[in-house]
Amino acid sequence: MQESSEPKLKEVFRAVLHEQAGSDPSGLRMETTPAWDSLAHALLVSAIESEFGIEIDVADSLELTSYEAANSYLTERGL
Repeated sequence: MQESSEPKLKEVFRAVLHEQAGSDPSGLRMETTPAWDSLAHALLVSAIESEFGIEIDVADSLELTSYEAANSYLTERGL
């Protein structure tokens, strides 16, 4: 991921998962984050799509269960 894109991804995670401004969401994982339920996951995927102007297919969206996975997904696509 380009250096300028990572702050946007972090902000998406903070906004959707109601993390405090300035917190570092890079360690967030679905299984250990109480606010990250199935609805929050759908909202997170939608917010990533909107922020980065992409469409994430359902199979890929099911794999985005951590900040690291989302970051890797975007990096692999050159974002």
